[in-house]
Amino acid sequence: MIKTLIILAALAGFDLNADLQQLDETLNKAAEYAAQHERRIQAVEHDLATDKPLTDEFRYEVYGQIYDLAYAFQYDRALEALNNQEQVALRMGRKDLLTETRLRRALLCCTAGRYAECMEIAERIDTTQFTSDKQLFLYYEYQQRFCRDFREYNHPGVGGVLDERAGFYRGRLIEYLPESNFLRQTMLLTELIENGNHIGAGEVGGMMLSRYPEDSHEYAIAAYYMGVLCREDGDLEGEEHWYIKSAIADIRSATKDNASLYCVALNIMDRDIARAFRYTQAALDDALFYNSKLRPFQIAQNLPAIEKAYTGKIKKESDRRTMLMLLISLLVIVMFFILLRMISYHRRLQDAIAALSEANAAKEEFLALFLSMSSGYLDKLRKHLGREQMEEELKAFYAAFDNAFLQLYPAFVEDFNALLEPEARIELKKGEKLNTELRIFALIRLGVDQSSHIASLLRYSVNTIYNYRAQTKAAALSGKDDFEERVKTIGIRHN
Repeated sequence: MIKTLIILAALAGFDLNADLQQLDETLNKAAEYAAQHERRIQAVEHDLATDKPLTDEFRYEVYGQIYDLAYAFQYDRALEALNNQEQVALRMGRKDLLTETRLRRALLCCTAGRYAECMEIAERIDTTQFTSDKQLFLYYEYQQRFCRDFREYNHPGVGGVLDERAGFYRGRLIEYLPESNFLRQTMLLTELIENGNHIGAGEVGGMMLSRYPEDSHEYAIAAYYMGVLCREDGDLEGEEHWYIKSAIADIRSATKDNASLYCVALNIMDRDIARAFRYTQAALDDALFYNSKLRPFQIAQNLPAIEKAYTGKIKKESDRRTMLMLLISLLVIVMFFILLRMISYHRRLQDAIAALSEANAAKEEFLALFLSMSSGYLDKLRKHLGREQMEEELKAFYAAFDNAFLQLYPAFVEDFNALLEPEARIELKKGEKLNTELRIFALIRLGVDQSSHIASLLRYSVNTIYNYRAQTKAAALSGKDDFEERVKTIGIRHN
């Protein structure tokens, strides 16, 4: 039945103009929906505002309800609820509840793009002490989310070790969670799309859409993945329709950590730039309200294209208006309002660019942290792998680092060679992206400048690292004293 409905909908087509009109009407009520959700949270918080004695069990449950309501609404609110839950769990001496709370915090930090924080939390969790399936499923969910998002953040569109790990944990959730569980349904839908089983994905997505209310966060997620499915099929009309339906559900459920509204903006940018700009502004406002580090970075990446298109549209409109208004005395007033609009737009653009700069600086920290984490993982593998297998793992490790680093600094090799005497400049072999010498100074560029630490990460002796550094500095174009300080400025833009 579900499959039949999907086929009939596809044959009938979608009225995208009506969809966009519905989205506009819903967006106009966004503040009202957010206020309603805020009142729901306050109603739960009111349960704690009493002079009556409350049990720790009751407090723990109420903080959990606040977290569930704030998870996709406001990061700081959700984090505060988890902090309070942790204090209650400590007071109760319940290690199981403490572990669950910390796993939720790691997942929350990952959702907000705070990868350094979530890695620090997760590293302190001892998985050998798990006492329930609930803890295990939370751990699987965190690992799947982190591997997927961290890879997309650092190297979008490319698979590799992190994608394989995300797939592994996704498989565990699909295998062990009940069929009626929403997380399992989402993981299954993602798995089917990635494996190219679009018929199966359509059936699962259709089932989810029929099961959850259209104003729910669950419906928003299901509709978003239906949009992804249509994109994979090359159905641009279906893609836009489902992104719009997802965005409407996000607004109605007061989901501030959302992706669909910005996807709609990108889809309509070529034909309706004013609307796309309005949706982008709303998506950026939501991301800043939620206090996400990830969403502003994603939005800021495409702001130059939106700015160019929007500025072009404004110019055409201004030219036509000037020709029409030459005969009347209202031209000055019209241009005044246009100027105010442009000033408001450029202020938002500057805020977004600032957010992007912060995100780029954070990526260096994330890359260094991930490198340390991967190095530790290799140390653990050494005990279980043969020499050839270990060499393959090392090659994959170096390749992953090279790709991630050059994503940050694509001109690093050229800029580095520019600091050396011509005869000392490095020529890479065919197929190489970085060699040992370049990796050493890539780590120095990331702030890892102790030879012992570099040696540990790259699997060389401290003597070898010291010799590489000394030989390279001796060939510096402008002297060796401040050579490494100049390396640390590679890629920095000076305004």
